[in-house]
Amino acid sequence: MTIGFRFNSNAKIVNQKMSNMVARQMPFAQKLALNNTAKNLVARNKRDMNRIFDRPVKFTLNAFYFKPAKKYESSVTIRRKDMVVGKHYLEVQEEGGARPQTGFEKALSRNLAYSNILRHATPASVRRNKNGNMTPGARMQMLSALQVARDPQQRSKKFGRTNSGRQNFFIVDSADKSAGIYQRYKKGNVKKLVNFHSNAIIYKPKLRFDDRMMMYGKAVFPKKLQEAMRRAMATAKLR
Repeated sequence: MTIGFRFNSNAKIVNQKMSNMVARQMPFAQKLALNNTAKNLVARNKRDMNRIFDRPVKFTLNAFYFKPAKKYESSVTIRRKDMVVGKHYLEVQEEGGARPQTGFEKALSRNLAYSNILRHATPASVRRNKNGNMTPGARMQMLSALQVARDPQQRSKKFGRTNSGRQNFFIVDSADKSAGIYQRYKKGNVKKLVNFHSNAIIYKPKLRFDDRMMMYGKAVFPKKLQEAMRRAMATAKLR
């Protein structure tokens, strides 16, 4: 007598169930990978900002964010935060070109009695903050003393004078490097606070945000997708 045993494989059914399970989990894994990649890229960009710029302010460091992708979405976008007013300065750093005037420069160029072209005003020995920029207080003091503040109520005839009545702040109206805002002290000493520039300040492309994010994204996303798939499959049910 021949004893036999036959076992029929259900591999076809199992393979189909595995395929179904992967298909069910793929949208979740894709969403997770996209969001983790975007989070990684935002952090890398913040790190790069400290290298690209000299002592960037917090707004610059945190200028980019991402809106999390939802299930079944195949892309995620990293966006730049909008400024309250004016054109965003990071666009000039990305594309290059002329730097727009600041509010301080606009107030000077529009309201100051100055015979030459005044496009930009840069710090000389004026008070600066830890980021190397003129402090708001210093800007307001000069604008008020020179009576060119955009708000007429902030224009004070006494604000820029010493106790003896002498003008404490004054300008040198010139077409050369001496042009700018100066401060006179009680002992007669004079210090240049701000430089005036007649030519536009031109920036070369420096930020290169798109190029950097594309390079980082190509390296980061495959790894994040593998991690997301492992997580998705670990919690999946075969059915």
